[in-house]
Amino acid sequence: MFLAIIHMSKIYNELYEKISPGSGNVDKSRMLVNVATFPDSLLHALGAYFRVPKLLEKIPRDIKGIVISGMGGSFIGGLFLQDVLYDTSNLPIFLVRDSILPQFVDSSYLLIAVSYSGNTEETLRVFGEALQRKIPIISVTSGGLLQKYSEKNSVPVVSLPQGFQPRAAFPYMAAALLSIIETITGDVGLLKQLSECAENMKATRDEALMKTIEDAKDFFSNIEKGLTPLIYSYRPYISVGYRFKTQLNENAKIHAFYLDLPEANHNEIMGWRQEASDKFFATIIRGSQEQYYMTTRIEFLIKHLEANNIPTINFLPEPRYSGKKICELLDLVFRLDLISVATALKLKTDPTPVDTITKLKKHLEKHIDVEKELFPQERP
Repeated sequence: MFLAIIHMSKIYNELYEKISPGSGNVDKSRMLVNVATFPDSLLHALGAYFRVPKLLEKIPRDIKGIVISGMGGSFIGGLFLQDVLYDTSNLPIFLVRDSILPQFVDSSYLLIAVSYSGNTEETLRVFGEALQRKIPIISVTSGGLLQKYSEKNSVPVVSLPQGFQPRAAFPYMAAALLSIIETITGDVGLLKQLSECAENMKATRDEALMKTIEDAKDFFSNIEKGLTPLIYSYRPYISVGYRFKTQLNENAKIHAFYLDLPEANHNEIMGWRQEASDKFFATIIRGSQEQYYMTTRIEFLIKHLEANNIPTINFLPEPRYSGKKICELLDLVFRLDLISVATALKLKTDPTPVDTITKLKKHLEKHIDVEKELFPQERP
């Protein structure tokens, strides 16, 4: 164990220097280390959630669909789950990034309320509405009001470990949601795939870390020129593309924008003109699940971008994961998370703090007493 710690410390130091000399001093809370231990977190999460079937014994199995409520970093797990199951599951999965639960959702549906902190106002409002409508609920959280009122109302809680930034808890959210789905649907095999992927990622981590920084040189160069990334992906890589956009926002503190294909080709493509070449660059996330009709559209898009001198970057999963959807998704998230942190360090920005979001939360707490509003009868 001691030798392993020394080895990892050496790798981290080499990685910091490869990104930018002295960048370890910028990363005060060691977000890069958190990203580098992504495979370990996945494996730890798998061990932590083996009791989920016992926890969910009273949750009905004959449901019409699943609604996943979450915001920000707590939303990504639901989007990942939707990508995984989109073309294989007969059970509809709806994602809610709002304060309002859709009217069609009744007691024949299951709500999974995801809030890392447990104090996300929007998710608490959806949770409170679901309680009133007597909708079955599972909460995924590390504490806060969501855990407090889940326990008061006999709602099962799948606990997330404390001490993370919400975005950094993705491995635990992903494993928790897959554990819930496997339990509810009986669709065994999801967790086994996750475990195999995590083991492989851990075994090849050192090489992947260094190679990712090398492969991203053109991306970093465009950022350092002041260009803004416009990111594209398609099903089943929508969660990856959106995640990359939000990681660049929160880690690097830069603007980045995302739209999925083929929708982007029906509108956003019109903005790619010569005049955009000194403002934006395109980043396309692709994988082995790409259908020929999607390839045809992307080929046209790339030619159009090249004709207008728009820099274009492609990111693909490692070839060894080809044909393994969950592995491709996790590999891409792992490596693009690393790129987002490396982008921050190249810009001499500490990736961890999110000061503006913290200010917003304090502003909301000053003006909105969500606990008093939603649970007045349950307060002491």
